[in-house]
Formats: sequence, structure tokens, C-alpha cells
Amino acid sequence: MEKKTRRLFGEFVKFGLTGMFGTVTNLFIFFLGADLLKFHEIPVSIFCFLVSGTQNYFINHIWSFKEYTGGEKIRFCKWLQFLSGSLAGLLLNILVMQLVLHLFNPPYKFIAQAMGIAAGMIINFTISKFFVFRKKTGEKKADE
Repeated sequence: MEKKTRRLFGEFVKFGLTGMFGTVTNLFIFFLGADLLKFHEIPVSIFCFLVSGTQNYFINHIWSFKEYTGGEKIRFCKWLQFLSGSLAGLLLNILVMQLVLHLFNPPYKFIAQAMGIAAGMIINFTISKFFVFRKKTGEKKADE
């Protein structure tokens, strides 16, 4: 069990680091679109989700969940599954972002976006780990 817990923790750390890269990408684009160019925050948030989500899919496939992807090619259907699975995180992100904007009216909208991203991280990890980047049925994991 300890080995399995360490592996899960390692995956979560890698997923978190990947998410940090995605967050930087997301917040940079969001700042440009919503704060500087004054586009409405929801479409900008959705666009940022697509860009950073695609970036995160590639990094997760190649690095975070490498044990599960094992050199298999990056596939459109898996990318679509990853983004689809992340929709729950996007919805939570938008909900938290709108709540923060409404209640606190921060000087920059990207602050609310950052809070929304943080809220969606656990949901996105869970969906990625157990539904997108998982062993196929019948395959054994390294510690089994």
C-alpha cells in the first residue's frame, strides 16, 4: 500500500506541476483578453481552458501519467476525453470566478480566474487519473 500511495502522490505532484504551467498559460491569456482587451470574462475563460487544457493534456500524457500511457501515441479521442472530463472543473472555475467577481470585485479579473482554477484542480486530477490516463482493463500496474 505504501508504494501505491507514493505513486499516487507522485502523480498528483506531477499533475500539479503540469497544472501550474497550464495556470500560467491560462492566466496570461486571460489577463490579456479580459483585463487588457476588456473582452467578457466567460468566453475568455473558455478559450483559456481550451489552450491550457490542450497544453496540459500533452504534458500529462508524456510525463505525469507516463506509466499509464507507456509510449502510446497522443490521440485526438483521448485529448477530447481529457477536455470533456475537465468540463466539470471548467464549470466550477466559472462559478467560483463569477462569485469572486460579484462579491469582491477585485481590481483585476485574473485574480478571480486564479481562484476558479484552484477550485477545479481536485476534480480535474480525479477525472484525469481514473478516467483518462488509466491502465486498460486486464493490465497490471507495476506494484501489483
